[in-house]
Amino acid sequence: MSSLDQVYYNQKERLFSLYQNNLPQSIILSGGEVELLSDIAISFSKLIVKNNTDQTFEDFLNICSNGNHINSPFVYIISKIYLEDKKRFKNQIYRDDISNVHTFFQTKDDIGQKRVCIIKTIDDLSIEASNSLLKLIEEPNINSHFIIINHNKAKVLQTIKSRSYFLNFNKLEDEIFFKNLNSEISINRDLLNLTKGSLSLSKKFLNHDLHEIQDHFRELLNNRKLIKSNTASHYNNFISKTFDKDDDISIFFDYIYLLTSNEIKSMAIVGKENEVLKLLKISEIVKTYRNYFKRLNLDYAALIISLFYKMKNV
Repeated sequence: MSSLDQVYYNQKERLFSLYQNNLPQSIILSGGEVELLSDIAISFSKLIVKNNTDQTFEDFLNICSNGNHINSPFVYIISKIYLEDKKRFKNQIYRDDISNVHTFFQTKDDIGQKRVCIIKTIDDLSIEASNSLLKLIEEPNINSHFIIINHNKAKVLQTIKSRSYFLNFNKLEDEIFFKNLNSEISINRDLLNLTKGSLSLSKKFLNHDLHEIQDHFRELLNNRKLIKSNTASHYNNFISKTFDKDDDISIFFDYIYLLTSNEIKSMAIVGKENEVLKLLKISEIVKTYRNYFKRLNLDYAALIISLFYKMKNV
């Protein structure tokens, strides 16, 4: 069994059992690893629409391990829409964004053809969209199924949860986390601590070599006098080197935000109250700039110049 197969193995086994026995109309996959859950949802939908009784659990694991998810006309995925003119995603999934689901399920196919709608994620649905989704779930068709991704349990309407099979995906075990990261042990342990065991987030950080700035940024947090006039340009050069044109640079802001939060905890443990207060201010600055970049699509280079200027003067 590969290390990837071990990721949420029990939950995958449970899903396959549902597929074999009594497949619910609506399934909620709930946990912090939203991207991993999305991959599992897409893999499971491929299994469902094939509707082949000869499929084995090993076949399902192979689908999960294969990252090449070919679009299927029988799988409809709903997620936040990217606004090209504003260079950002919509803040929520609105009722109009799910208006085509009913038509999707009503399309005529071969007798017995199953269809699956994946919601990524239900946390992003507006109240109106959630109520519309509830109506669709309340009027089930034997060949229509929902797979719903959920991050925060509190954001699921109880009426939707009560009509769905709820499957919880707990934090990954440390051993499985380490097996799925191709990096040095020390870096893996730092990422485990920094991301609280998030495998998908850790892989993003590794893919962009963000661990290379870890020690230096922590030095700047602990001694703001080290921030010089060319500090921002060094970080901007690092970003331009490690990120491609279409990469999501907001992951850089996520990383330094987590580094700052981690440093606050370290200072609190040793009782450095004044330093904790200053780092809390820096944390809010980083959080604000992260939101500026994600929501307003402001130039990252200008943001980083301003960020270090404010950090230095805390």
